[in-house]
Amino acid sequence: MKKVMACQLCLALGLCTLTVQASSFKDIRYNGGTLATKVDAKDWGNKLDVTSEEIILSLKDGQTLKIDPKSVTGLSYGQEAHRRVGTMIALAVLVAPLALFGLLHKTRLHFVGIEYNTDDGKKGGVLLQAHKDNYRGVLEALHGATGAPISVAAEDRKYVPAVVNTVVAEDPKKGKGEKKAESGESKADDKAGPTGSVKVTSDPDGADVYVDGAFIGNAPAQLKLAPGKHTIKVTSAMYQEWSRDVEVSAGSDVNLKATLAKQ
Repeated sequence: MKKVMACQLCLALGLCTLTVQASSFKDIRYNGGTLATKVDAKDWGNKLDVTSEEIILSLKDGQTLKIDPKSVTGLSYGQEAHRRVGTMIALAVLVAPLALFGLLHKTRLHFVGIEYNTDDGKKGGVLLQAHKDNYRGVLEALHGATGAPISVAAEDRKYVPAVVNTVVAEDPKKGKGEKKAESGESKADDKAGPTGSVKVTSDPDGADVYVDGAFIGNAPAQLKLAPGKHTIKVTSAMYQEWSRDVEVSAGSDVNLKATLAKQ
């Protein structure tokens, strides 16, 4: 416990990076995604193991899904998790989508979404439900293993551990809106130094946006970046990847429109 508290203090002060040892979570529900299974979505009898080398989901029926942390393109929590995975199912991106338990409900269920690229270049994803007693550990372990920020609705941000970097997503029902990058240290970023603004839009709308290899949300996105060179990448299913290098200076205001060509 003392080691965990010390690590969290270091993270808050920016003195260390989050590392992951083997973490195992037994009370996990599988609500939909890449694996086809007859395991009930309300069954807690599944297991999630997370290390810096591998993420392993073991279902009660004996099936196992192994994900390379480096292949993870996005993490999400709560309403945003089942919205994103639900969108992938609607687009038939997932290999074997299931009916998503609780997808249309806004009760306090701790949904966790994992999006990744498969070995053959396709998109994969799973929607899990973590237990109220372990969901914080699940989020910290996944974030530490992948380095990916967690996309979360504004009203769900308070449930995410403070040491985890997040991307706050606007409610799509309130309009297109924007997604704002936000760190686990809350207002601490405001004092981190000068930044430049980069607004990213896409055609088609809603494409995934990456900055220097890290997923930050969906277009349109308003980014606050440190001065220097950054690589902006925009991707969407069934479209070719779009990428630009941009030089950001303090106080600059850059607009990028990514027009994606169909594959």
